[in-house]
Amino acid sequence: MACPESHSQSLLPNPGILILDRIERDAERFRLVVHVEQEPACPLCGEVSRSGHSSYCRCLQEFPWQGVSVQLWVTARRFRCRNRLCPRKIFCERLPQVARVYGRQTDRTAEIVRLVGYIAGGLPGQRLLARLSIITSDDTVLRRVRQEPAPVPSALPVRNLGVDDGAWRKGQEYGTILVNLDLHRVVDLLADRAVKSFSEWLQQHPEVATISRDRCGLYAEGAALGAPQSQQIADRFHLMVNLSATMERVLEERSRQLILPPIQDPVAASQSTNAYGVSTDAPEAAPPRPTQSQLRRQRRLERYQQVITLFQAGQSQAAISRALGMERKTIRRWLRRGQFPERKPPHRRPPKVTEFADYLQQRWNEGCHHASRLYQEIREKGYGGKRAMVARLVAGWRKRGKAASPKAAERIAPSTPPSWSPAPPTR
Repeated sequence: MACPESHSQSLLPNPGILILDRIERDAERFRLVVHVEQEPACPLCGEVSRSGHSSYCRCLQEFPWQGVSVQLWVTARRFRCRNRLCPRKIFCERLPQVARVYGRQTDRTAEIVRLVGYIAGGLPGQRLLARLSIITSDDTVLRRVRQEPAPVPSALPVRNLGVDDGAWRKGQEYGTILVNLDLHRVVDLLADRAVKSFSEWLQQHPEVATISRDRCGLYAEGAALGAPQSQQIADRFHLMVNLSATMERVLEERSRQLILPPIQDPVAASQSTNAYGVSTDAPEAAPPRPTQSQLRRQRRLERYQQVITLFQAGQSQAAISRALGMERKTIRRWLRRGQFPERKPPHRRPPKVTEFADYLQQRWNEGCHHASRLYQEIREKGYGGKRAMVARLVAGWRKRGKAASPKAAERIAPSTPPSWSPAPPTR
């Protein structure tokens, strides 16, 4: 009875040339030991050789099994090339559909690493692959992304192209990423972010009809040179970025008009006059000395006037920055606004007790001047603050309205004369 075909043999990358010898398992990984059976041919001249030279072992990273990493140990052979005209005398047999020359990963594992690198990037891709039991480094992930994929003969033409910059190394080295918007798939990566490389790529793809790009002028110029027949459009993301930046600039220019006026206290306004309608406000005092905030505003105003004077004299923003020791971003923001930028006043949230101000005022007019009692009443109505806030609110009412309250007036000036009379003096 013939032995059944091994299922492990069928799971190898190229079971036509790889023969499984044994499977070993240690604490961390599986190890598949295989050897190669094929007609060895010289990679330069293509002549088949039977003259063996030596053998060596290649360790390749393979797909994980059940969450355990797998290594493929391939016993490859070296041969002598007997073609006298071939410059190569000794060659190693290639592993088609298994791994590239000098590769440390199988082709299908390298493809998975490349796709994860496209989506997640270097370091995030490394962390994701580690959870999948594919141990690699972030540099290897980026190398797989840079590596040209295998050519696809039946590739579809790119009609709608998306272009944007991508970081090979964030903050240091940038390239260009090209996306087929119809398939939502990356079609190519350019090593730099330049007009020449982008225009040359477009000249090789005359079928491009629309180009969706960001606000970078390099891509606009490259699209005009390489594909003048195409239509350039701005994607929705950058449209929203432009809109938000414009709205923020407009609101900053009108920040003073967006501040709500303070809420006037009706009790304080009604108690500012006496019974005869005469105002009881204190006479106007002498103008106070300027505060530190006013002095800082005056210094900022002088600095703003210096910036405007130098700019009107023809100085560049960089020259003004060096002359005044200011950031170029601040100078650009001041010149863009066109008027002196006032600082926003501090916005403080009103205390929670103001939500019950009407009820407290009603109870105060009814004669309830006890802060603890008022606190208990509004607490039953949903107030979640402290008693001190209630006491602080009614403290001003107590100072201004105690003598004017009806009960206090009766205690101070009784309406009926006393029923007793003083006794006569003794002699």
